[in-house]
Amino acid sequence: MASKTTLNAANLEALGAERLSNLLMEISAGDANAKRRLRMELAGKDSPEKLIAEIRKRLTSVSEAETNIGWRSLKAFRADLQSLRQLIEGQVAPAAPIEALALMGQLLGMSNRVLERANDSSGETLNLFRQAAIVFGEIAGQAKPALADLVPLAANLLIHSGYGQADSLVTSLSSSLGSEGLNALRSQLEALAALPEKAIPPPTRRGSKWRRNRTLEYSAVRRRARGETVRVALEAIADELGDVDAYIALQPSRRTLATTLRIAERQLRAGRPGEALTALDKVTEPLRDRPAEWTNLRIEALQADGQNEAAQSLRLSTFHATLCASLLRDYLKRLPDFDDIEAEDEALDRAMAHPDASLALDLLISWPSPERAAKMVLLRANNINGESEAALVAAADRLALRYPLAATLLLRKCVEAILQMARSDRYKAAAAAVWETERLAAHSDDFAQFEDHTAWLKALRDTYRHRRDFWQEVDA
Repeated sequence: MASKTTLNAANLEALGAERLSNLLMEISAGDANAKRRLRMELAGKDSPEKLIAEIRKRLTSVSEAETNIGWRSLKAFRADLQSLRQLIEGQVAPAAPIEALALMGQLLGMSNRVLERANDSSGETLNLFRQAAIVFGEIAGQAKPALADLVPLAANLLIHSGYGQADSLVTSLSSSLGSEGLNALRSQLEALAALPEKAIPPPTRRGSKWRRNRTLEYSAVRRRARGETVRVALEAIADELGDVDAYIALQPSRRTLATTLRIAERQLRAGRPGEALTALDKVTEPLRDRPAEWTNLRIEALQADGQNEAAQSLRLSTFHATLCASLLRDYLKRLPDFDDIEAEDEALDRAMAHPDASLALDLLISWPSPERAAKMVLLRANNINGESEAALVAAADRLALRYPLAATLLLRKCVEAILQMARSDRYKAAAAAVWETERLAAHSDDFAQFEDHTAWLKALRDTYRHRRDFWQEVDA
């Protein structure tokens, strides 16, 4: 049960209306945003029309301002914009959705000017407008405006989305527009893009007194070309319409790996796996440089195209290269009964000899195959990267009960790596690992070709005798 002094709505209600009113007046003194919000709340209680007029007036004032918004005033300015968006969404939209849609359009319409004035390298102001674009679509779903009104408004907002703030608008409006509206929006955007573009001078920002007249480019969001803005919007429309060919036609270059992946993914989703495979085959990067997304798409396309054996072959070959456990599991579950057991043993045995011993250890521990993990540690202890401390400690914990020598060797690797790099912040952890190796030594009957605990600890003291802080932890 929450304390009566916890700051929440229920406890504040207990103060009573009069006390809360006095507190609000006191708190809002000297806070222009708070006063403005309270006035708007009062206007909304009096009548929705007054609140709409107040919001419109404030949006116009912000839009027409020309002064730069420096870091000192940025937080309060963002809070003001956020408050306006919340009032439109929470109070105006339920009572007057058409008017709310117009107000949200006005808020988005001034976004370019605001972003050019704001000295905001964090991107929070941009994210505020991106959220407004999503809310615009939600309000449109409530208002259900005529396409003749909605399409021009959306087209204007999209073509002036100089910083990507309205990129989500097409998706958020998709249900309201339908295929007819989306096609009309595409036509309007193409028509607007064909008109001459007015040159926009880059915004300048005045620096501090000792750096006057210098442009602080590092603090400004970057405005993109209108052609790119239109292309992004047309791509979104093509996706919403399921028009893969239109999407492909919009790509400025189809040779890059990223573009190829986007095209192949859409072709596959459209039931055109053969074309997706053709696109993926055109990738020129070496196999080792291709991301997992390329492999997964190709496997999915091969499967959809009925090339099951080729898909299986790619799963297995990629597993051998990457030791991706999910690929091996997908491969095994498609094998006939009993064949999967033999194939699993063969794949895991081969994984033990993978060039990256640490990667192989991770796979064998997580699979799990502790007996293979222990065997590999004994065979390839020198190839395991001791810097992967968390993974090695976790592996040692898994192996300690049945394979104490393997666990000991992993903990030794951690200790040696910490001392070699003089990571004093990890000396306590390293000392704990030394104590654990001593405990495990009592359960290791045969150290084989490895040093026993006493010999290893003596060699460690000789090599790192100057790490006095560490030895104080060990001997404490």
